[in-house]
Amino acid sequence: MSDQSGYPGAPPGWYPDPGGGAGQRWWDGYAWTEAVVVPQPPPPPWTTASERLHTYNASALVTGELGIAPLARFSLGLPAVTGLLALLVIRTQSSQMLQLGRDFKIAYDAAARGLPSPQFANESFSPWFLILGLVAAAGLVVTLIWQHRAAAAARALGFPTTYSPAWGVASWFVPVVNYWFPYQAIRDCLAPEDPHRGLVLQWWLAATVGGSLGLAAFIAGFFSSGVSVALSIPAAVAYVAVLAYAPRVVAAITVAHRTALEQQPGGPGGGVALGGR
Repeated sequence: MSDQSGYPGAPPGWYPDPGGGAGQRWWDGYAWTEAVVVPQPPPPPWTTASERLHTYNASALVTGELGIAPLARFSLGLPAVTGLLALLVIRTQSSQMLQLGRDFKIAYDAAARGLPSPQFANESFSPWFLILGLVAAAGLVVTLIWQHRAAAAARALGFPTTYSPAWGVASWFVPVVNYWFPYQAIRDCLAPEDPHRGLVLQWWLAATVGGSLGLAAFIAGFFSSGVSVALSIPAAVAYVAVLAYAPRVVAAITVAHRTALEQQPGGPGGGVALGGR
């Protein structure tokens, strides 16, 4: 029997599967086709609860990271500040450093010949090196706290990471490894496609070059004032680059984590409040 649509049977549409299946089968107006749709059951309630808990944890981690971000903008560049001041102290203390270097050489030669070590006049040595070292160490502590929080937040947000947050921090204290692993840990706080990962590399290279040349300039200051000056110039340039890059690195990671959190199910745009700025 045909209906008003001109088809010999029912018009085209989805109908209960005549074979008794759970879904619906497509009737093209003339015959049953192979197209079948099966309704998806609603997700179990604990799935939604798990997503909410995950988003809540990510929000808490990002909030903790944002709380220390203002200090991190300064602490990432603090080694450059102390490095520049140390280069200045090296120049002002050049005569004392050269004298100490000569005294050391005389004492070493005497010891090599089996002679008693000669007595030297007490040379006053600037306490600024110790003070600057303590300040740099305090800045490193802040940087490590920020790095751990940022890495934990990145993991919670689903960013692929090379190392755990704890190992990323510990890698700073492992010789040789600390020339590369800390950079990777901070780089992984950004998504793989984030263009600011290159900025992290620039900051790290500048910090590594500046620190290495600054240390070399300090050691050379005991033996050659000219060599110390020659090493100090590129070290100072690298330190200035660190000061330019460091705040931008922290800002880029902060923005990336805020944006990623907003895209999470139930994120700040969906009702979860995110504290801090």
